[in-house]
Amino acid sequence: MSEGSGSAAPAPRSHGLIRSPRDFWGGIGLIALALFGIWACSDLPGMRGFAFGPGTAPRMFAYVLLALGAGIVLVGILTDGAPLEQFTFAGPLSGSLLLLVLIPLNIFSVRISHMLPNVAADVVFAAASGIAVVVLSLVLTRIAPRGPLLITAATIVFGVTVRPLGLVIASFISLVVSAYATEEMRWVETIICAAVLTAFCALLFPYGLNLPLQLWPRF
Repeated sequence: MSEGSGSAAPAPRSHGLIRSPRDFWGGIGLIALALFGIWACSDLPGMRGFAFGPGTAPRMFAYVLLALGAGIVLVGILTDGAPLEQFTFAGPLSGSLLLLVLIPLNIFSVRISHMLPNVAADVVFAAASGIAVVVLSLVLTRIAPRGPLLITAATIVFGVTVRPLGLVIASFISLVVSAYATEEMRWVETIICAAVLTAFCALLFPYGLNLPLQLWPRF
């Protein structure tokens, strides 16, 4: 009886410079994102003595991401891994649809705000956009990868809600939405982790980094 007759077959070995295409191209993507972040925050002031400037944290995170991306590229060159899967346009198209739905919602929120004189239009837009993006992303999980789609939805929700609804509500909602990207999500653990991370962000950005971010909604 031969050894390992019931063991799983090893992953096919890639030939050439790129031995693990998933790691290599994933690292390239992270490097590109880090370089974009460094360029985007190049006009923001950095450290002022011992105080963080608006550009200190973004640049620091971008350089860390750049180092991690370079490390993952090296893993893709030095180690064997599975080949790339067949590419599908369902994921990118679904993410673009989440952005396109914001256009009619913006027009809708302006008209609704005239009927609610005590509520600003951007608050109506934030609430309507957050609900619409989350519902639409859950529907699109039937045709698109769940993980990237929900992470994209969480990013959009944070972007449209952080100014009108405040950092606390925007962070908590986006963290819960991003946690839903995995089917192993558990509500109790998710709410606890989201609350802890939200409290950390509420202390870090306005007080630790002295960034002008409001914590609560403005009506």
